[in-house]
Amino acid sequence: MKFKLKMLIVGLALTTSGAFAGNGTTAEHIEAATAAYKQVAKDTSYQWTTTVRTIKAARKALEAGDDKAARKLAHQAMDLVEATRLQAKIEGETWQMRVPK
Repeated sequence: MKFKLKMLIVGLALTTSGAFAGNGTTAEHIEAATAAYKQVAKDTSYQWTTTVRTIKAARKALEAGDDKAARKLAHQAMDLVEATRLQAKIEGETWQMRVPK
């Protein structure tokens, strides 16, 4: 089970960045990650503090003029958002197995 979960997360991380890496400014990528984070938090009640820190770092890099680093951080934030969504889904499906019967 753990191996399958790890493989799923790795696969998701690899595909998410590719799909997200398309057109648009870096600022748009950061805003998309922010919006996705807020939507996942609203839908699942799961919030990863690492995502917030990554989004803030992306904004700071953009303000400093480092577009490449800011875009990379925006993509990392989006990967974290997708991992949060996946964790919420898995926990929602498997929490019963951890409850003693």
